[in-house]
Amino acid sequence: MPAPAGGLTNEELADLYRRFGFLLQRRCRTLLRDEAAAADALQDAFVKFIRAGDALREAENPVAWMYRVVDRCCFDQLRRAKRRRTEPIDDHEDAAGSHPGVDHEARNAALLILHELTEPEYEVAVLAYVDGVNQTEIAERLGLSRPTIWKRLTAVREHAARVLGGTP
Repeated sequence: MPAPAGGLTNEELADLYRRFGFLLQRRCRTLLRDEAAAADALQDAFVKFIRAGDALREAENPVAWMYRVVDRCCFDQLRRAKRRRTEPIDDHEDAAGSHPGVDHEARNAALLILHELTEPEYEVAVLAYVDGVNQTEIAERLGLSRPTIWKRLTAVREHAARVLGGTP
């Protein structure tokens, strides 16, 4: 079956899934904490990959580009479901566990409130508390100023404190 204009061929799609499917699926599971929702988000992402073949081929960092698409698909799933996980997150649920540079409690707090964040807050929360990216690198990746990233992360921390009943 031929690829849509500018889209991925079946061979390219199969290669992407073989090489990156496990990593992308693990990311969906980490962000959504629900197997069915993770599968749906991954499927949505691969549909986007098929359609945006040229963008993926031309991406400076294809893996980062795919993660960003997956993150947005997960965000969409969270917003549609308005799901809130109320119990603590157990690292045994996630084979990847926390990034070594991320405080475990901060990561759990961020994961618990992801569905309540705006998309800009969601982006910085995932980069900071799931991927362990520092504020300067987040600013570079998103094309924003470091003070903007600091403000968004502060808003995330304050939101988590309100939801979880602590202080910011």
